[in-house]
Amino acid sequence: MLKKAWLYFLFFFAINALEGNEIYSLKKSYEVDVFIDGTDQTSIKEGMKKGLSKLLISLSGNSDILENRAIKKMMISPENYISQYKLESEDQNIIGTFLFQGDSLRSYLSDNELPLWLSDEPLILIYFPCSQIQEDIILLGEKEKCLEIEEELLTLSSSRNSKITRPLMDLRDIRDLNILNSISSERFMAKISKRYVTENWLTCLVKDKFGLLMDIPACISSENLEFSSLNDSFNDLLNKINLKKSLIVDKSKINISNIKVTGVNSFLELEKILETLNSQVLTFDVSLDELEGDVASISLAHYGDKVDLNNLLIIHSDFKKIKSKSQDIISYNYTKS
Repeated sequence: MLKKAWLYFLFFFAINALEGNEIYSLKKSYEVDVFIDGTDQTSIKEGMKKGLSKLLISLSGNSDILENRAIKKMMISPENYISQYKLESEDQNIIGTFLFQGDSLRSYLSDNELPLWLSDEPLILIYFPCSQIQEDIILLGEKEKCLEIEEELLTLSSSRNSKITRPLMDLRDIRDLNILNSISSERFMAKISKRYVTENWLTCLVKDKFGLLMDIPACISSENLEFSSLNDSFNDLLNKINLKKSLIVDKSKINISNIKVTGVNSFLELEKILETLNSQVLTFDVSLDELEGDVASISLAHYGDKVDLNNLLIIHSDFKKIKSKSQDIISYNYTKS
Protein backbone atom coordinates (compact mmCIF):
# COMPACT_ATOMS: atom_id res chain seq x y z
CA MET A 1 0.00 0.00 0.00
CA LEU A 2 2.83 2.39 0.92
CA LYS A 3 4.64 1.64 -2.33
CA LYS A 4 1.46 2.35 -4.29
CA ALA A 5 0.99 5.65 -2.48
CA TRP A 6 4.51 6.74 -3.28
CA LEU A 7 3.99 5.91 -6.95
CA TYR A 8 0.90 8.10 -6.99
CA PHE A 9 2.78 10.94 -5.33
CA LEU A 10 5.68 10.67 -7.76
CA PHE A 11 3.27 10.64 -10.69
CA PHE A 12 1.39 13.65 -9.39
CA PHE A 13 4.45 15.78 -8.72
CA ALA A 14 6.05 14.75 -11.99
CA ILE A 15 3.01 16.10 -13.82
CA ASN A 16 3.14 19.41 -11.99
CA ALA A 17 6.87 19.73 -12.59
CA LEU A 18 6.31 19.93 -16.35
CA GLU A 19 6.53 23.69 -16.43
CA GLY A 20 8.44 25.72 -18.93
CA ASN A 21 7.39 23.55 -21.87
CA GLU A 22 6.68 25.41 -25.08
CA ILE A 23 3.07 26.54 -25.25
CA TYR A 24 1.38 24.29 -27.80
CA SER A 25 -0.41 27.03 -29.74
CA LEU A 26 2.83 29.03 -30.19
CA LYS A 27 4.92 26.38 -31.91
CA LYS A 28 6.44 27.17 -35.29
CA SER A 29 5.18 23.99 -36.91
CA TYR A 30 3.01 20.96 -36.18
CA GLU A 31 3.47 17.42 -37.43
CA VAL A 32 0.16 15.55 -37.59
CA ASP A 33 -0.29 11.86 -38.48
CA VAL A 34 -3.59 10.50 -39.83
CA PHE A 35 -4.74 7.32 -41.54
CA ILE A 36 -5.72 7.85 -45.17
CA ASP A 37 -7.62 5.64 -47.62
CA GLY A 38 -5.18 5.74 -50.53
CA THR A 39 -2.34 7.52 -52.30
CA ASP A 40 -4.51 9.35 -54.83
CA GLN A 41 -4.90 13.13 -54.58
CA THR A 42 -8.49 12.92 -53.30
CA SER A 43 -7.48 10.64 -50.41
CA ILE A 44 -4.45 12.79 -49.59
CA LYS A 45 -6.59 15.94 -49.46
CA GLU A 46 -9.09 14.19 -47.17
CA GLY A 47 -6.15 13.28 -44.96
CA MET A 48 -5.08 16.93 -44.92
CA LYS A 49 -8.59 17.90 -43.78
CA LYS A 50 -8.51 15.31 -40.99
CA GLY A 51 -5.11 16.52 -39.82
CA LEU A 52 -6.15 20.17 -39.96
CA SER A 53 -9.35 19.41 -38.02
CA LYS A 54 -7.41 17.71 -35.21
CA LEU A 55 -4.91 20.54 -35.11
CA LEU A 56 -7.50 23.34 -35.02
CA ILE A 57 -9.22 21.79 -32.00
CA SER A 58 -5.87 21.78 -30.20
CA LEU A 59 -4.89 25.32 -31.25
CA SER A 60 -8.23 26.84 -30.27
CA GLY A 61 -8.82 24.60 -27.26
CA ASN A 62 -12.40 24.17 -28.45
CA SER A 63 -13.93 21.00 -29.92
CA ASP A 64 -16.83 23.01 -31.42
CA ILE A 65 -14.63 25.19 -33.63
CA LEU A 66 -15.13 22.95 -36.66
CA GLU A 67 -18.72 24.21 -36.90
CA ASN A 68 -17.53 27.78 -37.44
CA ARG A 69 -18.22 29.19 -40.92
CA ALA A 70 -14.68 30.51 -41.34
CA ILE A 71 -13.21 27.11 -40.43
CA LYS A 72 -15.47 25.33 -42.92
CA LYS A 73 -14.17 27.73 -45.59
CA MET A 74 -10.61 27.00 -44.46
CA MET A 75 -11.19 23.27 -45.03
CA ILE A 76 -11.71 23.85 -48.75
CA SER A 77 -7.95 24.37 -49.21
CA PRO A 78 -6.10 22.67 -46.33
CA GLU A 79 -2.94 22.44 -48.47
CA ASN A 80 -2.45 26.22 -48.04
CA TYR A 81 -1.30 25.60 -44.47
CA ILE A 82 0.99 22.63 -45.14
CA SER A 83 4.66 22.99 -46.03
CA GLN A 84 5.33 19.32 -46.69
CA TYR A 85 3.92 15.84 -46.27
CA LYS A 86 4.91 12.20 -46.61
CA LEU A 87 3.09 8.89 -46.96
CA GLU A 88 4.12 5.68 -45.22
CA SER A 89 2.74 2.15 -45.01
CA GLU A 90 2.34 0.43 -41.66
CA ASP A 91 0.51 -2.87 -41.01
CA GLN A 92 -1.34 -2.55 -44.33
CA ASN A 93 -2.45 0.98 -43.39
CA ILE A 94 -1.41 4.18 -45.13
CA ILE A 95 -0.34 6.97 -42.80
CA GLY A 96 -0.09 10.55 -43.96
CA THR A 97 2.25 12.84 -42.02
CA PHE A 98 1.51 16.51 -42.62
CA LEU A 99 3.64 19.45 -41.48
CA PHE A 100 1.48 22.51 -40.75
CA GLN A 101 2.91 26.03 -40.39
CA GLY A 102 2.04 27.68 -37.08
CA ASP A 103 2.24 31.31 -38.19
CA SER A 104 -0.24 30.92 -41.05
CA LEU A 105 -2.71 29.04 -38.82
CA ARG A 106 -2.50 31.63 -36.04
CA SER A 107 -2.94 34.44 -38.57
CA TYR A 108 -6.11 32.84 -39.92
CA LEU A 109 -7.56 32.38 -36.43
CA SER A 110 -6.76 35.98 -35.47
CA ASP A 111 -8.08 37.40 -38.77
CA ASN A 112 -11.39 35.69 -38.09
CA GLU A 113 -11.45 36.57 -34.37
CA LEU A 114 -11.34 32.93 -33.33
CA PRO A 115 -9.79 31.82 -30.01
CA LEU A 116 -6.14 30.87 -29.66
CA TRP A 117 -5.47 28.70 -26.62
CA LEU A 118 -2.55 30.19 -24.65
CA SER A 119 -1.97 27.83 -21.77
CA ASP A 120 -0.09 24.73 -20.77
CA GLU A 121 -1.98 21.44 -20.62
CA PRO A 122 -4.71 21.65 -17.95
CA LEU A 123 -4.68 19.12 -15.11
CA ILE A 124 -7.93 17.19 -14.51
CA LEU A 125 -8.63 15.19 -11.35
CA ILE A 126 -10.41 11.96 -12.35
CA TYR A 127 -12.36 9.61 -10.09
CA PHE A 128 -14.16 6.49 -11.29
CA PRO A 129 -15.74 4.65 -8.31
CA CYS A 130 -15.71 1.37 -10.26
CA SER A 131 -11.90 1.44 -10.38
CA GLN A 132 -11.79 1.24 -6.57
CA ILE A 133 -13.74 -2.02 -6.29
CA GLN A 134 -11.60 -4.99 -5.31
CA GLU A 135 -10.89 -7.57 -8.02
CA ASP A 136 -12.48 -10.43 -6.10
CA ILE A 137 -15.88 -8.75 -5.71
CA ILE A 138 -16.33 -6.64 -8.85
CA LEU A 139 -18.79 -8.07 -11.38
CA LEU A 140 -17.41 -9.01 -14.80
CA GLY A 141 -19.70 -6.62 -16.71
CA GLU A 142 -18.84 -3.75 -14.38
CA LYS A 143 -15.12 -4.42 -14.74
CA GLU A 144 -15.35 -4.44 -18.53
CA LYS A 145 -17.35 -1.20 -18.56
CA CYS A 146 -14.82 0.40 -16.22
CA LEU A 147 -11.91 -0.62 -18.45
CA GLU A 148 -13.74 0.81 -21.47
CA ILE A 149 -14.13 4.27 -19.96
CA GLU A 150 -10.52 4.19 -18.71
CA GLU A 151 -9.32 3.59 -22.28
CA GLU A 152 -11.69 6.20 -23.68
CA LEU A 153 -10.46 8.72 -21.11
CA LEU A 154 -6.81 8.22 -22.08
CA THR A 155 -7.66 8.73 -25.75
CA LEU A 156 -9.67 11.88 -25.02
CA SER A 157 -7.00 13.32 -22.74
CA SER A 158 -4.28 12.79 -25.35
CA SER A 159 -6.35 14.25 -28.20
CA ARG A 160 -7.30 17.32 -26.14
CA ASN A 161 -3.77 18.04 -24.83
CA SER A 162 -4.65 17.63 -21.16
CA LYS A 163 -3.15 15.81 -18.19
CA ILE A 164 -5.02 13.63 -15.75
CA THR A 165 -4.34 12.70 -12.16
CA ARG A 166 -6.24 10.59 -9.68
CA PRO A 167 -6.84 10.74 -5.93
CA LEU A 168 -4.73 8.49 -3.74
CA MET A 169 -7.83 7.18 -1.99
CA ASP A 170 -5.89 6.92 1.25
CA LEU A 171 -7.53 7.18 4.67
CA ARG A 172 -8.08 10.91 4.25
CA ASP A 173 -9.79 10.57 0.87
CA ILE A 174 -11.84 7.57 2.03
CA ARG A 175 -13.03 9.56 5.05
CA ASP A 176 -14.19 12.40 2.78
CA LEU A 177 -15.82 9.85 0.47
CA ASN A 178 -17.80 8.28 3.32
CA ILE A 179 -18.92 11.65 4.63
CA LEU A 180 -19.66 13.57 1.43
CA ASN A 181 -20.38 11.10 -1.38
CA SER A 182 -23.66 10.07 0.23
CA ILE A 183 -24.71 13.72 -0.04
CA SER A 184 -23.48 14.23 -3.59
CA SER A 185 -20.57 13.30 -5.84
CA GLU A 186 -20.09 17.00 -6.47
CA ARG A 187 -19.41 17.74 -2.79
CA PHE A 188 -16.84 14.95 -2.60
CA MET A 189 -15.00 15.96 -5.79
CA ALA A 190 -15.00 19.65 -4.88
CA LYS A 191 -13.46 18.80 -1.50
CA ILE A 192 -10.67 16.50 -2.67
CA SER A 193 -9.80 18.63 -5.71
CA LYS A 194 -8.47 21.27 -3.31
CA ARG A 195 -6.07 18.70 -1.88
CA TYR A 196 -4.73 17.92 -5.36
CA VAL A 197 -4.31 21.59 -6.30
CA THR A 198 -6.71 21.69 -9.22
CA GLU A 199 -10.19 23.09 -9.54
CA ASN A 200 -10.95 20.89 -12.55
CA TRP A 201 -12.47 17.48 -11.96
CA LEU A 202 -14.56 14.78 -13.61
CA THR A 203 -16.25 11.68 -12.23
CA CYS A 204 -18.22 8.91 -13.96
CA LEU A 205 -20.66 6.23 -12.81
CA VAL A 206 -21.22 2.93 -14.60
CA LYS A 207 -24.25 1.96 -12.48
CA ASP A 208 -27.54 3.75 -11.97
CA LYS A 209 -29.15 4.46 -8.58
CA PHE A 210 -30.69 0.98 -8.60
CA GLY A 211 -27.29 -0.69 -9.00
CA LEU A 212 -27.86 -1.68 -12.63
CA LEU A 213 -25.17 -1.30 -15.29
CA MET A 214 -25.82 1.54 -17.70
CA ASP A 215 -25.24 1.20 -21.44
CA ILE A 216 -23.49 4.58 -21.43
CA PRO A 217 -21.63 5.67 -18.25
CA ALA A 218 -22.89 8.95 -16.78
CA CYS A 219 -20.35 11.68 -16.01
CA ILE A 220 -20.35 15.10 -14.37
CA SER A 221 -17.58 17.67 -14.10
CA SER A 222 -16.58 20.81 -12.26
CA GLU A 223 -18.09 22.80 -15.15
CA ASN A 224 -21.30 20.83 -15.73
CA LEU A 225 -23.32 18.93 -13.13
CA GLU A 226 -25.75 17.51 -15.70
CA PHE A 227 -24.98 13.84 -16.35
CA SER A 228 -23.81 13.07 -19.88
CA SER A 229 -21.49 10.68 -21.72
CA LEU A 230 -17.76 10.73 -21.01
CA ASN A 231 -17.03 12.15 -24.47
CA ASP A 232 -19.52 15.02 -24.12
CA SER A 233 -18.67 15.75 -20.49
CA PHE A 234 -14.89 15.74 -21.03
CA ASN A 235 -15.00 17.88 -24.17
CA ASP A 236 -17.37 20.36 -22.53
CA LEU A 237 -15.05 20.58 -19.52
CA LEU A 238 -11.96 21.18 -21.69
CA ASN A 239 -13.75 23.74 -23.85
CA LYS A 240 -14.72 25.79 -20.80
CA ILE A 241 -11.32 25.49 -19.11
CA ASN A 242 -9.46 26.50 -22.26
CA LEU A 243 -11.79 29.41 -23.03
CA LYS A 244 -10.65 31.09 -19.81
CA LYS A 245 -7.07 31.05 -21.11
CA SER A 246 -7.63 31.83 -24.75
CA LEU A 247 -6.85 34.93 -26.75
CA ILE A 248 -9.24 36.42 -29.30
CA VAL A 249 -7.57 39.15 -31.32
CA ASP A 250 -9.64 42.35 -31.32
CA LYS A 251 -8.53 44.21 -34.45
CA SER A 252 -10.68 47.21 -33.58
CA LYS A 253 -8.11 48.07 -30.87
CA ILE A 254 -4.71 49.27 -32.06
CA ASN A 255 -1.91 50.31 -29.68
CA ILE A 256 1.81 50.99 -29.60
CA SER A 257 3.77 49.56 -26.68
CA ASN A 258 7.40 50.16 -25.75
CA ILE A 259 9.42 47.27 -24.40
CA LYS A 260 13.02 46.70 -23.37
CA VAL A 261 14.77 43.39 -23.94
CA THR A 262 17.99 42.57 -22.10
CA GLY A 263 20.41 39.77 -22.93
CA VAL A 264 21.03 40.87 -26.52
CA ASN A 265 24.60 39.66 -27.01
CA SER A 266 24.95 39.87 -30.80
CA PHE A 267 23.34 41.29 -33.89
CA LEU A 268 22.25 37.77 -34.79
CA GLU A 269 20.33 37.54 -31.50
CA LEU A 270 18.83 41.00 -32.11
CA GLU A 271 17.65 39.85 -35.53
CA LYS A 272 16.05 36.74 -33.96
CA ILE A 273 14.34 38.85 -31.27
CA LEU A 274 12.83 41.26 -33.81
CA GLU A 275 11.75 38.35 -36.00
CA THR A 276 10.13 36.57 -33.03
CA LEU A 277 8.29 39.71 -31.89
CA ASN A 278 7.10 40.41 -35.42
CA SER A 279 5.69 36.89 -35.71
CA GLN A 280 3.46 37.24 -32.64
CA VAL A 281 -0.22 36.98 -33.40
CA LEU A 282 -0.97 40.45 -31.96
CA THR A 283 1.83 42.46 -33.56
CA PHE A 284 1.82 43.98 -37.03
CA ASP A 285 4.85 46.29 -36.87
CA VAL A 286 8.13 46.15 -34.93
CA SER A 287 10.84 48.83 -34.86
CA LEU A 288 14.15 49.09 -33.03
CA ASP A 289 14.43 52.43 -31.22
CA GLU A 290 17.80 52.02 -29.51
CA LEU A 291 20.49 49.45 -28.76
CA GLU A 292 22.70 50.22 -25.77
CA GLY A 293 24.98 47.47 -24.51
CA ASP A 294 22.89 44.31 -24.28
CA VAL A 295 19.60 46.24 -23.96
CA ALA A 296 17.31 46.81 -26.93
CA SER A 297 14.49 49.37 -26.81
CA ILE A 298 11.73 48.30 -29.16
CA SER A 299 8.36 49.72 -30.25
CA LEU A 300 5.56 47.29 -31.04
CA ALA A 301 2.41 48.20 -32.94
CA HIS A 302 -0.20 45.64 -32.00
CA TYR A 303 -3.86 44.79 -31.71
CA GLY A 304 -5.57 44.72 -28.33
CA ASP A 305 -4.47 46.30 -25.06
CA LYS A 306 -0.98 46.37 -23.56
CA VAL A 307 -2.05 43.73 -21.06
CA ASP A 308 -2.94 41.40 -23.97
CA LEU A 309 0.54 41.84 -25.41
CA ASN A 310 2.13 41.26 -22.01
CA ASN A 311 0.07 38.11 -21.42
CA LEU A 312 1.21 36.81 -24.79
CA LEU A 313 4.91 37.48 -24.21
CA ILE A 314 5.17 36.22 -20.63
CA ILE A 315 4.17 32.72 -21.72
CA HIS A 316 6.69 32.76 -24.57
CA SER A 317 9.66 30.52 -23.79
CA ASP A 318 12.16 33.06 -25.22
CA PHE A 319 11.20 35.92 -22.89
CA LYS A 320 11.12 36.29 -19.12
CA LYS A 321 9.51 39.39 -17.63
CA ILE A 322 11.69 41.44 -15.27
CA LYS A 323 10.89 44.37 -12.99
CA SER A 324 11.01 47.82 -14.55
CA LYS A 325 11.15 51.27 -12.95
CA SER A 326 8.82 52.67 -15.60
CA GLN A 327 5.16 51.67 -15.75
CA ASP A 328 5.07 52.60 -19.43
CA ILE A 329 7.86 50.26 -20.51
CA ILE A 330 7.66 46.49 -20.08
CA SER A 331 11.04 44.80 -19.65
CA TYR A 332 12.00 41.24 -20.57
CA ASN A 333 15.12 39.15 -20.50
CA TYR A 334 15.88 37.23 -23.68
CA THR A 335 16.51 33.67 -22.52
CA LYS A 336 17.02 31.72 -25.73
CA SER A 337 20.61 30.55 -26.10
